[in-house]
Amino acid sequence: MAIKIAIANQKGGVGKTTTAICLAQELRRREYNVLIIDSDAQCNSTSFYEAKTEDQETLLDIFCADEPGRNCVQHTEKGDIIASDPQLKDAETMVKVDERRFSHLKRSCRELENEYDYIIVDTPPAIGVALKNVLAYVDYIVIPVEESGWSMAGLMDFAKAIDMARDNNEKLKVAGILIVKTKPNTKKSERMKDLADTLGTALDTKTFETKIRESSACAEALTEYCIPLHEYAPHATTTRDYDSFIDELLEVI
Repeated sequence: MAIKIAIANQKGGVGKTTTAICLAQELRRREYNVLIIDSDAQCNSTSFYEAKTEDQETLLDIFCADEPGRNCVQHTEKGDIIASDPQLKDAETMVKVDERRFSHLKRSCRELENEYDYIIVDTPPAIGVALKNVLAYVDYIVIPVEESGWSMAGLMDFAKAIDMARDNNEKLKVAGILIVKTKPNTKKSERMKDLADTLGTALDTKTFETKIRESSACAEALTEYCIPLHEYAPHATTTRDYDSFIDELLEVI
């Protein structure tokens, strides 16, 4: 039975897609069977996997037509993915308003859970239909937070959304808070750890000991060249940090 993990935060630009891709790729490198689901209309994970969004069933078909998840899986050179669709930006009006509005993902992908060891979900930067479907489906959430430009108030709103999701998904847990794009041994990094620990207390979780250091290699690998980080820069600080984070994560799930 697959362990389902969402990389989620209601703020954009905090490393959700990077973390989702690095997690999925490293688990695959460790010879686990992995599926990644892209639920963000920006389709960045979809682009990295070079998956189709036209003439192919995507997550949009799951949300709007209850398409079976198996029909939406694309087998690419980088692994298996259920692609997103740019039209997901209009999901609030496209997805039917009924008692099943937030359970499409859970129902459509249930049959896939015996085929994978891990299902990783990349999420949008807003609490809407897509993210609520994800929260109703997954077992664990990893919350990446950036060292600068984050809002405790916004994250507490996200914490409330998680609590509400537990009404329909009692097993939902926050695996931990991951500090990303950090510059170690600065006053800002120390303050960030304190704030993350405060959020962790509110969510009954911890801050991962591993912090993801800032590195140009990561952006180059994933965005410019669409190459897994381990292949592009196996000795980069970011690569080592993600390896350590994944070791930590596997100990708590």
